[in-house]
Amino acid sequence: MATQFEALKGTQLYDDLKEGHDWGFKVFRNILDMDFTALDAAEQYFHAKKQKALVKEDAANYNNRWYQPGYGDGTKRTESLYNYIAKRYKTTQCDIYANWIADGNNFGRHNDVMDVLILQVWNKMAYCVESENEHASYTLSPGDAIYIRHGTYHTPIILGERMTMSFSWR
Repeated sequence: MATQFEALKGTQLYDDLKEGHDWGFKVFRNILDMDFTALDAAEQYFHAKKQKALVKEDAANYNNRWYQPGYGDGTKRTESLYNYIAKRYKTTQCDIYANWIADGNNFGRHNDVMDVLILQVWNKMAYCVESENEHASYTLSPGDAIYIRHGTYHTPIILGERMTMSFSWR
């Protein structure tokens, strides 16, 4: 069965992602040393706003803003992170999610039409995932990631202020 990350075939990254694909999801701890701060997240948000790159802006409670970096719409630090992951994992798209309050709005329980590699950038975020093989919940710290196969239901749980990058191979 072909995967969305076939370009990695023959590498350890492919084998790791394939294991997650077979199970529906897989957590990767400490794939990067992250030192992003609230200032970095805010700078990225205001840069995206200035560039008119926000897809959604919730002015009522300042949460759940996202956009697609990689087209010159990121700050130097965010673009560097995007470029590293895109090159290493051969991803083609990225969305950034940022919340400024605890228990902020999210997508609720949902599944995606594409495989995703979700990287926690600033503060913590939790996910409940449910595949046909396993149901589990994980808390991601900065530098942790979770691969979720398309069609696998998952629920993001916002624990507080955060910045998360969701990469895909679409």
